[in-house]
Amino acid sequence: MTKRKLALAVALAAAGSVWMGAASAAEKTEAMDSYELAPVDVEGQRPAEENTAEGVFVAREGSVGILGDKDTMETPFTTTNITQETIKSFGDPSQPLDSVLAVSPSVRATGSVLHNDFQLRGFRSNGSSSYVNGIPDMFTQFNAPTYVVDSVDIVSGPNSGLSGNGTHYESNAAGGMVNFVTKRAGYEPLTRLTLTHSGQGMGGAYFDLARRFGGDKNWGARLMAEKVDGETAVDGQKVKSASIYVNIDHEDAKSKTNFFTGYRQNEVVGGQRWFKLGGGVTRFPAVPKASRSYAFNGMDKSSYGWLMTLNHEQKFAKDWKYFINAGTMENKLNQNVMYRFSAITLLNDSGDFKMEQQQTTTPQKAHYLQLGVSGKLRAGITEHDLTLAVDRAWRERSAAKAGSRISNLGTGNIYTGIINQIRQPHTDYEPYLANKTKTKGISLVDSITVNKWNALLGIHYHSSDATTYNTAGRTTSHVIASATTPTYALTYRPTDKISVYGSHAEYFESGTIVGSAYHNNNAILPPAKTKQNEIGVKYANRDMLYTLAFFDIEQANNIRVDRGGLAYLEQNGKLRHRGIELGIAGKIAPKWSLALGAAYMNAFYDKTAGGARDGVTEDGQPRWNGTLMASYAADDKFSAFARMTYTGGAYILYEKFKSPSTTVLDLGMTYRTNFGSVPATIGLTIYNALNKEYWMVSRGDNNLYLSTPRTIALSVAMDL
Repeated sequence: MTKRKLALAVALAAAGSVWMGAASAAEKTEAMDSYELAPVDVEGQRPAEENTAEGVFVAREGSVGILGDKDTMETPFTTTNITQETIKSFGDPSQPLDSVLAVSPSVRATGSVLHNDFQLRGFRSNGSSSYVNGIPDMFTQFNAPTYVVDSVDIVSGPNSGLSGNGTHYESNAAGGMVNFVTKRAGYEPLTRLTLTHSGQGMGGAYFDLARRFGGDKNWGARLMAEKVDGETAVDGQKVKSASIYVNIDHEDAKSKTNFFTGYRQNEVVGGQRWFKLGGGVTRFPAVPKASRSYAFNGMDKSSYGWLMTLNHEQKFAKDWKYFINAGTMENKLNQNVMYRFSAITLLNDSGDFKMEQQQTTTPQKAHYLQLGVSGKLRAGITEHDLTLAVDRAWRERSAAKAGSRISNLGTGNIYTGIINQIRQPHTDYEPYLANKTKTKGISLVDSITVNKWNALLGIHYHSSDATTYNTAGRTTSHVIASATTPTYALTYRPTDKISVYGSHAEYFESGTIVGSAYHNNNAILPPAKTKQNEIGVKYANRDMLYTLAFFDIEQANNIRVDRGGLAYLEQNGKLRHRGIELGIAGKIAPKWSLALGAAYMNAFYDKTAGGARDGVTEDGQPRWNGTLMASYAADDKFSAFARMTYTGGAYILYEKFKSPSTTVLDLGMTYRTNFGSVPATIGLTIYNALNKEYWMVSRGDNNLYLSTPRTIALSVAMDL
């Protein structure tokens, strides 16, 4: 079946290349007398160009859920529209996904290549809680194929009313919506081969073929493929990826369609970066060598799967259209040979640990369908932009029957690097259907404009049905829940350059399935609601954009409750995240571009078990973080860029210990030249240029990530 899908993808792209047309005719101009004619509206479509604004890291416009593409000045939320320039500069496969997203003031880097987590306004996110072309649940929590991504649009804060709801797992969209927009064929033909080398020996080859065809070139096809293999800058960590993707689009005066599909297999061997602190640790641990391997022999995460998304818009009246967004994904994590709970638990201040192995797997299928209609109405002096959408999502996840089995493989020490492995890990498993989740929702949004004022009024109803099963196929837990989440905002624009707004938005999360660390393992907790109030101001002047926002987020929290000497996970707590974010982006001079994202956030436990930790700072939440990026284009051939990322100290174990603050520097350059008659672009990026070694506190209580060591990434892109 897989071979047929790959063959179909290649055939579609090849057909686009063969049948492309180059029909054009010279325009003729005739002299004629001047006449004053009545105004005439002319509608036309031009194929979208790749988002490649030279040297600009953040754009003004991007997708805002079911509202479609919007200028950030028209959006009453904090938005960050990340361009292809940022993705090309910082998207090497040796780096975590958050390397691309860090330009947003709402994002804090907390992940690794092995676990692609990041924090969005203090809430854990990864690929599984993101969107692809507006479709949720299409990526997994592991290494994401950023080479197929043209741009990334981030809408900060919870907002079920604008994004709909998927069946996210292991993380959620409570912190905001991250939407990856795939590459499409540009107006100019493209045949590009890119070769990369990074880490200690990781080589990559990427092929990119794009053509437009048809009489008006309103059809486009883009074929993208990758092959990556080799060792990263972490000793013994190897990444093996192979994939092929196709994007086909069509656009005319009345309709717009985009179809994206592909297959990928990805494997990460070794590279353990996740740690926990045991009861014998009496002080915050010193940082071990970041380039050293802490994996046991045989540690392996390997997955393969395919996805497909479809977006269609069709006009049926002058100001009205209907739209369809649909997607399906199948992915199998066929090897998940890992430490217990994926982390090394340090036993003492000397850095000793037990090598405890847990082997499991998570095959899964996810499907999504959204239907909607949108249009404009005028009523007196008011103009209404109305959108009505219904959606439905399904997910099935499997697990290993012996997934809770813990095996002792030996011992180790993170400071000496000595690992005493006495046996090989278990790699065999027998899967079973572990859980099913179904969601459905309906959203109604009315954007009302009166002169310089705009009021956004939205309502979203959402229901979920979650079921878990034991290894015998019997139901162990079944929860049906529903909620109504409003969205409302008021925006005032005294001039085209200034926007002042206040907004309220909410998010509804399907019930959490309790993990094996708790006695009520496999139970389903009630859905959690997240509510946010935000006020902000935006100022656009020439090529610069300035944003300032204050937010206050409240979320129902799942907390540990001890009863009878046993640990239970229950939804009986509350989190509070209050903060301020500043964003500055654009061209400060003809040859200079700048992007600044800075944030202050006070995150604390507002309600805990018995009130014991009420008011305590939430684990893994620094007060300050920020990213400063700058680029200089000396001429048409040479440009250079730099990025500095600051993360303040964060508490762990309920303010028992605190990590030091860190500052990381990345440097890079590009040079355009010719290899004979072949245009080429040479790129060089040095990640963590000063080789800073540090801990990142993340993922709730008692979780540490070790930093990624200095990595030199070289690329050569040739247009054939």
